[in-house]
Amino acid sequence: MRRFLYLTVMCIFFPTKASGVANILDVGLMNQGRPPYYSLPTDTEPTKGLYIDILDEIGRKIGIEFRYLFLPQARIRHLMNHYRLDVEPGIAEEWRIEPAELENSIYSRSILTSSEVVVYNPKRVQKPINRNTFNALTSCSVLGFSKLNLATGKEVKSQDVLTELQIFKLLQNQRCDFAVFPEDVIASKLVNSGLMATDSIHVFSLKLRLTNQHLGLLPSINTAIDNMVKSGVMANIIIKHRGLNE
Repeated sequence: MRRFLYLTVMCIFFPTKASGVANILDVGLMNQGRPPYYSLPTDTEPTKGLYIDILDEIGRKIGIEFRYLFLPQARIRHLMNHYRLDVEPGIAEEWRIEPAELENSIYSRSILTSSEVVVYNPKRVQKPINRNTFNALTSCSVLGFSKLNLATGKEVKSQDVLTELQIFKLLQNQRCDFAVFPEDVIASKLVNSGLMATDSIHVFSLKLRLTNQHLGLLPSINTAIDNMVKSGVMANIIIKHRGLNE
């Protein structure tokens, strides 16, 4: 009975998408704010941010609407795999390597790059710091995020939680040793936090991940991205939210 109710709810709120080009594409975003990428909507303000401005500009150029849905990260990956979401923005292809993801994913041109850093509590981690420092330590990560060994690039086990805020608290309370964050997301939070960050350990090319039923739409999306880059619109959006040029 419970399984029936679960499937019924899933079908009501996340019906299987029809194939072909759609006028409205559902975008999966984590149900926590990730400035500067996006903020959670409020009763008086819609969601805002870097991803939102990029997607809305693409939508205006090619005549489609992006509808933003806020969900746990693991649920976003599940729904994308079952064609119940259309778009997952800001994804590096290296992060989506499960069989279903390899089979049903297509990717746009790069929309920006992301510099990743290791955040740690200096009370728990001995100096000097290098990549090998963290290999024997316990990491924490958001459930549904890819977990990469800093030296080998292969996935490793970690302590999974639901939000990045929980990770931040765990680090401050010395409940885990380190976590990997986009520099964009973590930079403003480090002030007076008692935590420290390494220099960049990797730079990823972030793209729009779409389900392959939208293959026919991909050339238009890529053309829109190219035009935004050439016209300076993309740079202006990045400067607006990052304060620097891409």
